[in-house]
Amino acid sequence: MLRETSLNQLSAETRAKLRSAQLLTSLPQVVSELLQNSLDAGASQVDIGVNCEEWSCWVRDDGAGINKSGLSMIGKGSEEGRYNTSKAYTPASLDSVSTFGFRGEALSSMAELCCLEISSRTSLSRESWSVILKGGRPLYSGPSIRWRRESAGTVVCVRDAFFSLPIRRQSHPSPNKTLDTIKQELEAYALMFPNVSFTLQDDSKSKENASSKGHVLRVPKTRSILAAFRHMYGRAPTEHVEEIDATSEDLKVEGFISLVGARSKVYQYLYINKHPVSFCDLHRLIDSKFSTSTFIKHAYDEGGETSLRSSVRRSPRKGEKKPIYVLNLVIPTRHIDNCLEPAKSAVQIEHKNVVTSFISSVIDSFLIRHGFASGKRAAEEGRDSPPKKRKVTMIPNSMVQNNVPQPPASRKAESKEVPAVFIHPGDISEEIPQGTTVWKDPVTGETFIVDARTGNSYSQNLRHKIDGMSTASMSRISRIPHLPKKAKNPGQGVCSDPARDSMPDWLQEALGANKAYAATEPKIPSLPLLTNQASDDQSCTPIYSNHSCCAHAFGTPYLQSGSPSSEHAQTRFHKADLLQAQVINQVDRKFIACLVDLEDSAHRENGKPLDKCPAGGSTLILIDQHAADERVRVERFLREICSGFLQHCEGTGAVEVLELSPAVPILLTRHEASRLASVEEVRSAFDRWGVRFEGLAKLTPLESECVGDEAGGGYVQVFVKAIPAIVGDKLLLNDELRDLIKGYLGTFESEETTPPNLSQHKDASDTKDDELRWLKALRWCPQELLDLINSKACRGAVMFNDPLSLEQCERLVRNLAATAFPFQCAHGRPSLVPLTHVSTESGRRTAPALDWARLN
Repeated sequence: MLRETSLNQLSAETRAKLRSAQLLTSLPQVVSELLQNSLDAGASQVDIGVNCEEWSCWVRDDGAGINKSGLSMIGKGSEEGRYNTSKAYTPASLDSVSTFGFRGEALSSMAELCCLEISSRTSLSRESWSVILKGGRPLYSGPSIRWRRESAGTVVCVRDAFFSLPIRRQSHPSPNKTLDTIKQELEAYALMFPNVSFTLQDDSKSKENASSKGHVLRVPKTRSILAAFRHMYGRAPTEHVEEIDATSEDLKVEGFISLVGARSKVYQYLYINKHPVSFCDLHRLIDSKFSTSTFIKHAYDEGGETSLRSSVRRSPRKGEKKPIYVLNLVIPTRHIDNCLEPAKSAVQIEHKNVVTSFISSVIDSFLIRHGFASGKRAAEEGRDSPPKKRKVTMIPNSMVQNNVPQPPASRKAESKEVPAVFIHPGDISEEIPQGTTVWKDPVTGETFIVDARTGNSYSQNLRHKIDGMSTASMSRISRIPHLPKKAKNPGQGVCSDPARDSMPDWLQEALGANKAYAATEPKIPSLPLLTNQASDDQSCTPIYSNHSCCAHAFGTPYLQSGSPSSEHAQTRFHKADLLQAQVINQVDRKFIACLVDLEDSAHRENGKPLDKCPAGGSTLILIDQHAADERVRVERFLREICSGFLQHCEGTGAVEVLELSPAVPILLTRHEASRLASVEEVRSAFDRWGVRFEGLAKLTPLESECVGDEAGGGYVQVFVKAIPAIVGDKLLLNDELRDLIKGYLGTFESEETTPPNLSQHKDASDTKDDELRWLKALRWCPQELLDLINSKACRGAVMFNDPLSLEQCERLVRNLAATAFPFQCAHGRPSLVPLTHVSTESGRRTAPALDWARLN
């Protein structure tokens, strides 16, 4: 029988505690709320002090101040002290909020979760008044004692924050991370308020040393957003810049975009009505505009130069540059909703498509003006993406008779899946000239004759019309990889008028005599198709492959009859298969041919073979010798450096380093050098990977010494005394060491730098899989360091055309089987491909044994 329940109203104390715990979640948010109150009060000077270890902070400003009656209202306690604010709005005016605060809950929530002291004085008051509260209860109300003010303004001091929420304290970020978050928050507001000066100091260091070591950040009043940015980060990121001021009806965007590219997104700031906005669709829109332009390659570097072509071979994505911008989007407040969460950093926009179109036009205009995009780009974005290139696949002559389904010729179907294009090497007519192949367009059904040497093509239907013309005079049609243009007349082919596109005889002869079109290496030996088995071929499904030797080397009688054509590509391989593989020999000095027997327990489930596992015989695979050796080498390098990383975290060892004497100087921006010198967790993260610096203690007071250095270049030289030995030779080449340091510094803005204490999480599975334990460290490995290791593994691996003996092939396959990821190279490409299932039975006959020696 169900018990009858009644509804009871929560007590005022419970309501206040629940509401406060949801509004204030961290110490940086407490500082942010107080900073916003100071800006709403019209302050021109804001000073902030933080002691993260003691859970305290204070904010002092020279704003309008709070009068005595206002402080008395706040001091009434949990219930009556809430919802009191100087920025009161009527229900009708809530659609036009122009201030940061409007709820009237920040101070009362602090009084509930902390020990709160407010000391304030207005311009009309002769005395400075204070109020102290803790746990929602008033402790003092009267004249100021500790924070007495001589002029108008307010000081709010918070002590013992979250004293009633021990779990929140336990899960709070470390003191260094908390201070760094507060600094980034202050920098974001300083950009939008250049007419206000800001200071930030670490009270824990100020108490230990009365000198300026406690100063973390000083931003004086400046004349513009750009000037404030240059003061905090130096001129290097904004040596070439365009200030933005665009308007469209009731929308406006202001700020600047730099022509200099950065290595990370650390210098990207987006605001809506001066409110910092967390990462959202607008950021993704801006990123996509820049990433699809030439900005990522041709933007200026920090030295003020741009190069269209680098003389050093680099990874395709390594040199990509990120945009630097500070943009404030002004939208009527009635069209936005920023009450989704307490920090008000998430915003919903009513007419989002209008805003995105406006932002797109601003970014497109910038890119076009500076040559990073063409004027046709905006017009083409609304069209469908161009169709992909078709895949050209070679199949044997005997397979031509099989019916190949023709896809529909509709544009809609073509956009979803582009059909494969098959080249049939002869079988159309005896009139086809020697040295040519035939291609039939699966869309139009038209047949073309393709010159195997030069790639020239012409329609077979037109050949009878131009019999009097020599082969050299035949019209040159589009090349195979491109789609044929749609003809205006449905009955007309893709070939244009021969008289218009005719090729002179001398040019055709020159192409034929050019050695560039000659075969550079002999044909790979292949096994001939037995004549007495031709009748069985028609019942066998062809196996298509992109590899040239697959089309002719292995006859269809050796394929499993009735199996799907892609069965060999869908077969699941295991590492154990490579250990038991029978190595045949090297093929074409590029691949290693192996036979893999799939009839073992690894390919069975409940005693039955898997569906995709062919029964009887073995699978013939080709292993890419370069990819295989590259995988072996990259895992050897990664195991060495990742094991050192894990040992450093556990306190049992470290990464092997190469000592540099003398130390190597690296040029960083002032902001990067300051971050490296002042944040201990950043230095520790570099040390864990074997990168160590010297002389950073001299750079600690860097921010305070560079006040007013807007006109300077903003560069600082730091010295590296040790680097990881595994890539020491590559780090000392070109700018690799600088790229590693600058790239890794950029990741700390959005990622946690401290790994977990691995010594506390070691269990029995770690000792069991000790060989693969190094994989745990890959998530913290800098991408730049990983790229260098991949590059070193690739450059030193076995290359194509390197001869290998049978013993060397067997050793390489064994080493590949011992790796963690044997089926892909260091760059993610497959290291082996299954060619076909080889069986000793073929229909009613027994095929003779294969002469594998002929493949040598």
